[in-house]
Amino acid sequence: MPYAFSRSLQAVATLAALLLATPLVQAAKTLSAPSGELTWQDDGSVQITRSGATIIDLQQIRFDYHAPLSVKLIDANDHSIRVAMSFPAAGDFRSRATEPLDIELTMSRHGDGFRFYADAEWGNQVTLDLADTGDHVFGLSSPLQPENRHSPDLRESSVTVEVTNAAQTMVENFASAFSSFYISSHGYGAFFDTFGAGQYDFAINGRHKIHHETGTLDWYVFFGDDGRAIHQSYYELIGAPKSLPLWAVGPVGWRDQNDGGAAEILEDLQRFEDLRLPFTSWFVDRPYSDGANEWSHMNFNAKFANPEEWISTIREDHGIEFMTWTATAFFGDTPMPKHLPGGFTYADLSDPATVALYQQKLTELQHSVGVKGHKMDRADEHLPNWEKWADETVAIGERRNKYAYLFAKTHDESLRRTWGEDQFTFSRAAIHRAQPYLSAIWGGDPRTSWQGLQGNAANAMRASFMGFPVWGTDVGGYLGPGYIDTDLYLRWTQFGIFNGLLEIKFDGSGGDGPDRMPWSYDENFQADFRELLELRMALLPYLHSLANTSAQNGPLMQPLAYRHLDDPNTYDIWDQYYVGDGLLVAPVLTPGTAREVYLPAGTWYRFDFAKGVQSKHSGGHSMGIQAALDEIPLFVRANSLMVIGDIYRGNSRNWLEGEANTLVIHAFPGEIGEQTSFTYIDSKDGNTPKTITLSRTDESVKVVAPELTQEVTIEVYLDGKKQIKTVPAGAPLEATF
Repeated sequence: MPYAFSRSLQAVATLAALLLATPLVQAAKTLSAPSGELTWQDDGSVQITRSGATIIDLQQIRFDYHAPLSVKLIDANDHSIRVAMSFPAAGDFRSRATEPLDIELTMSRHGDGFRFYADAEWGNQVTLDLADTGDHVFGLSSPLQPENRHSPDLRESSVTVEVTNAAQTMVENFASAFSSFYISSHGYGAFFDTFGAGQYDFAINGRHKIHHETGTLDWYVFFGDDGRAIHQSYYELIGAPKSLPLWAVGPVGWRDQNDGGAAEILEDLQRFEDLRLPFTSWFVDRPYSDGANEWSHMNFNAKFANPEEWISTIREDHGIEFMTWTATAFFGDTPMPKHLPGGFTYADLSDPATVALYQQKLTELQHSVGVKGHKMDRADEHLPNWEKWADETVAIGERRNKYAYLFAKTHDESLRRTWGEDQFTFSRAAIHRAQPYLSAIWGGDPRTSWQGLQGNAANAMRASFMGFPVWGTDVGGYLGPGYIDTDLYLRWTQFGIFNGLLEIKFDGSGGDGPDRMPWSYDENFQADFRELLELRMALLPYLHSLANTSAQNGPLMQPLAYRHLDDPNTYDIWDQYYVGDGLLVAPVLTPGTAREVYLPAGTWYRFDFAKGVQSKHSGGHSMGIQAALDEIPLFVRANSLMVIGDIYRGNSRNWLEGEANTLVIHAFPGEIGEQTSFTYIDSKDGNTPKTITLSRTDESVKVVAPELTQEVTIEVYLDGKKQIKTVPAGAPLEATF
């Protein structure tokens, strides 16, 4: 064979060997969504861009803390990219595996965003390593992680996502709502769909890190210019938030300790009526039952004998609906088929027989005698992780979070069988995916101090970022004395008036010390307190509509950053918030009458529901304001609508004359060519949603709506002057100004 030809064959063979030994270079693959683009690189990294900018730089996915040995493209199309990933056998020490462990990762279009999914049956942990792209992050935890920080901005912090009282070491409260959902200032929301405990690090050592105790990666990215748009996609995935009956949006009252039993409740309600202080519902806290911790029998004890009679009196004579405190902790007793051992002997809510009996007892002992809702407690304390669940597939790392979900679902299912949607549940312990079953959360047990009030306000903002639409404080505080200073009491009530849930506590922790019933204060306080409760009653059409359109419009209390992701001035603000599209609430949360207010860009009016427009302001800056003790600082954005009125009475039906059937539409026109709308939930027409529209041309201002079941007064604030028109109930609403 000629030497040259031999050398040629040798070169070809060498090249072939090199080609066989060297992996083929895999070109980057891209998925496009209407608002963003996902690009997978052959090194296993993923970049997500929006408007040409990288908003997520996912550098590596690890299982059981191990980086992949190899990453190889399987296939790609317009809807998904599939990748094979191989991990060290050390990933599962129990399997004694010696060969690499393989999984398949799928990245797919999901709505206007993306989903990452991979199930490692052998895995126990998933970690996402991301580059720090300079964004600010909000959500994950209602406890003030880290360091009792008021600011909702989680940049440069580490946050634990697990329903546990370990987070209650925060100074100010026992808030315990969590979610593996966060919103980024880059215009996206991220949701890791697992009950596995999580740990999130943001901008620490130059990177973000997401870690969950699960072998299944199920991570979603939703796009949106603000929190409302992002939450729309989120709710489409987890389900629409639970609807609220009108009575649950009004003032709710309670004592921590009802030593006088049912007679004391009836006496309190009569005194409220005598003072003409409106309420729409009431609840009794533990203890009111027999058994361990005066609860475990789930009944009404001798002090509350014949509950069907006195609950009927509350409803029929006082116009008030009634609720009770409940728990799935039995404090040493074991009346259910299966309990989790430990001091609290929790009912095992993964056991169908236990859930059935618990729900049966609620129905027979409570719902059948008129109880329409529950304050749900103690799902965040002393839950024993390591005890055997009936559902053995629930991993230890998932139990605290999943229990909070089952807690909400169990109560809602039971109430729904008796009352349909005419029922209400609220809990301090909550987790994502509970929203369809949980009417509201409350901010835990704040101290009866200015610091307690401030901490609770910060909790509220975090809850909204997580996507819990309705939140409430213990007005007056929980941990501490009943009787508090007038200034603190009124300021706390003012804040509560503009919460989704208004519940007012009237005694000290455990009932200790003098209470804070209004008759314990002078007539000036009573007058101010009455005016605030009357304002809440007038706000029912507005708040009820907002609460029941949250799947489209987001939570009822919206932090400024939630609405202005592109405005860095809003990122640290925790003490002012939107209620609806155009109403900005800036409660006074410190002693005195002064505070700073930040107005986002636009035209704003300082507003009082009794006095109307007070002044006009240009936004985009902060300013100092004064607010007398009887004043709530409120600002309304131009081009907005608010609907208030007299549509539900509660106990006030016993002193107010006429029918509760009138609305007032407050309209604040924008610039020429602008328009806006408000979705009113007409409770007198089967909770039918009806769109009210405000528009302005160079010739006129128009307010248009379908026929409403109430008489409507339209108040238009045009060029600083109020103009009024009235439309009778049932008539077409088209008013021109």
